[in-house]
Amino acid sequence: MFANGELQVSSRRFKGEIDPKLPADMMVELRYKAQPGLDVLKRSYSFSNPNHDDYVIFYNRFLCTFDWDQDPDPETDVNQTLRDVYFVFGYNFQTAAGTWMTYARWYEEGKDDWANYEEFPSTLVPDGRKLAISYGWDGDHPDITEFEAGGRLFDDTGDPRYAIGEGGSTALASAEFVSSTYAGFAALHVDKATNDHADDVTQPSSIIGNMSIYNVWDSDFPGFATEWDWAASGTRQTVLDQSGWPEDASAQEGDYPFQAFGPYNLVKGDSVVIVYALGVNGLSRQLAIEKGLEWRAWYRGEAGATFDDAAKNALLATGKDSLFQTLDRALWAWNQKLNIPDPLPAPDLTVRSGPNRIDLEWEDLSAVGDFDTATPDLGGYRIYRKRGNFLVDEDSELNPEGTHLMWEKIADVAATQTTYTDNNVVRGEAYHYAVTAIDRDGLESSKYANRSELPAFAFEPGKETASNVRIVPNPFLSGAGDFNFSGQRANTILLVNLPPYCTLRIYTVTGDLIKTIEHTSGSADDQWDLITASNQFIASGVYILQVENARNLNHEPIGGSIHKFVVVR
Repeated sequence: MFANGELQVSSRRFKGEIDPKLPADMMVELRYKAQPGLDVLKRSYSFSNPNHDDYVIFYNRFLCTFDWDQDPDPETDVNQTLRDVYFVFGYNFQTAAGTWMTYARWYEEGKDDWANYEEFPSTLVPDGRKLAISYGWDGDHPDITEFEAGGRLFDDTGDPRYAIGEGGSTALASAEFVSSTYAGFAALHVDKATNDHADDVTQPSSIIGNMSIYNVWDSDFPGFATEWDWAASGTRQTVLDQSGWPEDASAQEGDYPFQAFGPYNLVKGDSVVIVYALGVNGLSRQLAIEKGLEWRAWYRGEAGATFDDAAKNALLATGKDSLFQTLDRALWAWNQKLNIPDPLPAPDLTVRSGPNRIDLEWEDLSAVGDFDTATPDLGGYRIYRKRGNFLVDEDSELNPEGTHLMWEKIADVAATQTTYTDNNVVRGEAYHYAVTAIDRDGLESSKYANRSELPAFAFEPGKETASNVRIVPNPFLSGAGDFNFSGQRANTILLVNLPPYCTLRIYTVTGDLIKTIEHTSGSADDQWDLITASNQFIASGVYILQVENARNLNHEPIGGSIHKFVVVR
């Protein structure tokens, strides 16, 4: 889009350097020293391949140096041996998405969350290790017994959305399942010993299913004298062993599973490598919305509605299988030495507001070679669009009908095409776009790499007269919902039929000037967010718009005009 007479970059440009030796699309490396004298190297690997973008692989190398401060000299006797050392990994999954982002019932401790572990034989690496998967999910809280005041008793597994706003202050019973995901982790490789770096498929040595965050802070592992005693115990706790299961979720505060690996004996120069993957999967966002509405119909007793608590919980539970498949793909990728199919890069994208349309133009990737073969591999492009805000899930775009504004595919185009005109747009509405590249095998580049962050607007070319200027909507009603613009622009009015260039002055009915807008785009449209020059929302009342210093497309002076409009808060 253009601002201040210059073309603003509508989507992010890649400004880094591509390392062809990098084993993943992105690698983050962290190195630090830790007591009792370990040089720790951590690497995370992530991928843009849409079949592998729901997990991250973590490589951890622990080198014994007996050095843990800023200087390079050892801090203790380098001739000693560290005996029976365990390395412990854990995650607080907080799978209740009803936190301070999307609001369901619980906002802090996730008191209706559970964690478990299961062994999963790999289907992609049949001769490899069994995946010992620790995972968490949202369960039922016995204290939550009604979704709406006076309604029937219900099971709140999945957290059907009941509110938005600070602390869930605004009722919004869309019933979307905001806690519909399963998150988990599993080891992909564990060194047998410091002198044997083959994979020890018997690891992890110990697993605990569900810990309170307070236990973690206090290093208190219930039933064991110390964390080391737990790690050395060889126990593998399932959800069946946890306090309160399955009736009283309030007995647990957070789903925090741990896995311990060891024991190892280390002398100076010894190292241990442990690799694991962290993944998330579950219902698609659209399915969580659609099935939430079906469940709400059952809850309200609507005729013919059959999607009850049992059906809801069975659907949500399919997320566990999806998570296990995700971590199986991670195991396969690690055994492939991270050599997985690489999608084409996302093309650089330019989005331009236009007269009753929005124009897209993107980088030509027809000559870009496949990362492995160097042979050009472009099959076509795919175009996505989002109306309203750039991000989803903002309060201004959620409504009880469940018709949330989402990113959606609007077109597939040929590999020879690098432009697209979107004519199916509404003047005054904000639009964002993304364009992906599809290779000949159907592999798609990332949908997130080039999404346009600046909004684009369709506009009418400027008029030759100022006499027909209109304010839309007029009157402006703050509670009019879908009759106003979407998203963050719900508090915006559109000024239409403007001359190409003019000065817009807004006065109160008593003649106080509260806002001046220099209209310089050449279009017939402009907008105002109902905020004064002193950064205050205007109150209910009658206001006057004065159009002056008007000029046509040739910058020749034309007459101005005066118009009234009404705002009702």
